[in-house]
Amino acid sequence: MQRFSRRRPELLMGTFVLLVALGTALFRAADYVVAIGPEPTPATVSAEADDHAWFDTGMALWDAHCYSCHAEVPYVSELFVADGGRDYLIDLMLYGAQGEAEIFGAVEMLRHRPYGGSFDDDQMSALLNLMLVAWGNDEALPPDAEFYTPDEVGAARGRDVSPQEVIE
Repeated sequence: MQRFSRRRPELLMGTFVLLVALGTALFRAADYVVAIGPEPTPATVSAEADDHAWFDTGMALWDAHCYSCHAEVPYVSELFVADGGRDYLIDLMLYGAQGEAEIFGAVEMLRHRPYGGSFDDDQMSALLNLMLVAWGNDEALPPDAEFYTPDEVGAARGRDVSPQEVIE
């Protein structure tokens, strides 16, 4: 009995340290889950949008090429509905952007690489559509919004547009 009573403080201290370590690990894990947020899921933007085959393609491209800088872009719907916003998003992705731009009231130095030579029309439209529906963007779109099509992206290619002109 005496032997147990001498070890009891050590046992209590060890248990306490273990619980603190476990609590810290759980707390950090919860922060990580909150930081990355829920994975986007397909959403309907227009009545014609029954096929979401592009979603997996868009998500794979986002993870491989965009996530490291952007993580998520919950403001795409605001850019999309702005005057010229639909075309701006295509141009931004095809031709990039470079220079000062006013973004939501603040002047920012923009530098976005062009992806026109990296993605074909199907891939580019898939990525643009993902940005339209992910991170809650679909909730802010007008009811008559339509998905980007590969033909629409293809029609925007081949123009002589510089990254500086995209933000003018």
